Amino acid sequence: MKTGDMPALNLGQTLEWLRKELIEMRAQDQRLLLTLRQLQSALEELRADSAHWDDVRSGGGASPIRIRAGSEGRGCRPHSSGRLIQLLPDADSRRSSLP
Repeated sequence: MKTGDMPALNLGQTLEWLRKELIEMRAQDQRLLLTLRQLQSALEELRADSAHWDDVRSGGGASPIRIRAGSEGRGCRPHSSGRLIQLLPDADSRRSSLP
């Protein structure tokens, strides 16, 4: 009779493990979605800044370098790709587990 009970026990343990994995995967998907939305927002910001500087360059007026240096001197923070890197999840957060 032990052999008849073992598959049911193994199946129950396997199903429980699978439920836990699916719950963790759902949570990871939510975190990745949040990160994707933050990256999208940061990219839109960078595109807007890029379009602004393209307009300034094509406008002919003062040098974009001088204008930018002036805005930085007034406490405006320049945008950089460093912010995008901060939004990327760590490689350690990826899961790879087996039963």
